[in-house]
Amino acid sequence: MDQAWPESTRDNLRFLCSEVDSQYGWLQAFVSAPTAAMARKLLERQGYAENLCQRIEQACPEARNHKRSHARARFQQSLVEVASGLARLSELARSCLEQLIRVDDVQLVDDIVLVKSLRRVRRGILRSEMSLENGSLSLALKLARSREKLKRDSEGRIRALTGQLKKKRAPAEDLTHLLFVAREISQMGEVLGQLGEAVISATLGQSLNFERYASLTHLVNELGDGSQTAGEMRVDTLAETRSGSRISGIASEKPSGRAVEKVSDKGKPANDKQQGSKNKASESNGSKSKDRKSRDRKPTGDLPLTSPEYLAIFKDGLGRKVEEERQGVERWHDIYPGIAPRILSHHQQGDSAALLIEHLPGMTLEHLLINESSRLNRTAQQALVETLHSVWTTTRRDKPVTAGHMRQLLKRLSDVYQIHPEFRHCGASLCGREMPSLEALIEQAAGRERSLEAPFAVYIHGDFNVDNILFDPAKQSIRFIDLHRSAYQDYVQDVSVHMVSHYRLQLTDAALRARILALALSFGQQMRRFAHEQGDTTFEWRLALGLARSFATSTRFILDAGLAGRMFNRARFILEHVLGADPERPADYRIPLEELFVD
Repeated sequence: MDQAWPESTRDNLRFLCSEVDSQYGWLQAFVSAPTAAMARKLLERQGYAENLCQRIEQACPEARNHKRSHARARFQQSLVEVASGLARLSELARSCLEQLIRVDDVQLVDDIVLVKSLRRVRRGILRSEMSLENGSLSLALKLARSREKLKRDSEGRIRALTGQLKKKRAPAEDLTHLLFVAREISQMGEVLGQLGEAVISATLGQSLNFERYASLTHLVNELGDGSQTAGEMRVDTLAETRSGSRISGIASEKPSGRAVEKVSDKGKPANDKQQGSKNKASESNGSKSKDRKSRDRKPTGDLPLTSPEYLAIFKDGLGRKVEEERQGVERWHDIYPGIAPRILSHHQQGDSAALLIEHLPGMTLEHLLINESSRLNRTAQQALVETLHSVWTTTRRDKPVTAGHMRQLLKRLSDVYQIHPEFRHCGASLCGREMPSLEALIEQAAGRERSLEAPFAVYIHGDFNVDNILFDPAKQSIRFIDLHRSAYQDYVQDVSVHMVSHYRLQLTDAALRARILALALSFGQQMRRFAHEQGDTTFEWRLALGLARSFATSTRFILDAGLAGRMFNRARFILEHVLGADPERPADYRIPLEELFVD
């Protein structure tokens, strides 16, 4: 493993492994021939392993970097996890001994089975040092598999002891102590499994448990021609979703020898050597760092098109969530080919599942808005509008549909109040005038909404945030990612979500923020023209309700009290504005977008 070990940690890890192995050697000797001297020898070592663990932790300051965005920090974190696991094994050895000391009838101790389990643990201790030292995935996998082997040992012993306990063939107190010993053996297996996963994570540079690694290995083997293995891949974390899914970029550690092409804001290859911004082309579900701060960088104008050069995107999580993602992508390929990435491979592993997805060139609109020039942003927005027109025209179904914006808002309101309890309002008065609560406004708007059907349905994205849309400047093309919520629905759902995803970007640069809000307003105005061309007379009403929903519900991702407050107040203002309009003349209503998308 090509990592720089913090000073003294290599020696301290070796001492720690030797210490814990010695303790298990004494425990093994006690099981074979119990003596008070041997028990005392182990019990007196309390604190030795813990002290060595603390020294390793103190020598690894980057392990406390919660982002762990680079290999050194990830390696130090894994090193600390291994040290902590070894210290935990030391505790379990003493706990096991304390239970064995209390057994009066030593004939009840199945010393053959117990010694066999302790030998497994000692092999695991040796492998933990060797695999971390050498970066050996094969040893790390053997270490991770120790979990199942020791679990089987433990379960077999528990069944035998429970049977004896039920038949009252031995003193209940002795059998209870031995049941605790069996449980400690199972815990030793769990710790060894965690040690193996820590080494796998250190080797691949990303947090991976055994199931994730098994899925990754399976999918990587299906991806190539056998010339690459999972050990030769670099795994870069791109995002983690609220639903528990993780998105990673899979890149080869072997140099490709190909130069990175850069593209100017005109969409043509750039010849200069200006430093571009890092692109992101991942498959995710729209919950990626929603409330991160802007770094106040000025637009660069140029960007690297294919750096880093990922072979594919690895997404894994709960089997049900991953299956929804797979089905969503495949539906898009059937309905509108070419706009979604291809599924390269799918793998089920227990309750988890994983996808290997085509890596799409380009960058998200979120990156574009924050980092790139006005010209390139306008080009991307025009490409987006043209793409939407094409998708909606192609997938149009002349059947009325209702999005149910107010129903969605009520469903998420408790989550909003959980983050912002100050938004909870049960009615108040202003200058003697009673003000209805937000819930009352939503109920009134829901009554209106039932009569405001969209005249047709189209196939929508379903989570149309700026970080779920990719723009490729070289091809001037738009692609969609994170498609598990796609369905035939009112296109206003995507329009409102997209506009608010501009507003909720947390930026401290006032000029940059004003430019982004102007783009959101421009998008809304172009959607107005589309609605007019389609003869959609209730578009403005439905857009108002969609914006109210998105402004209010998006605050659950925003901790900045000022921004969240402005968004929540906009939601209330929109509801009051639309409820004040004449319900008999919906075609005359016009939502004041110019007032909403300005700070």
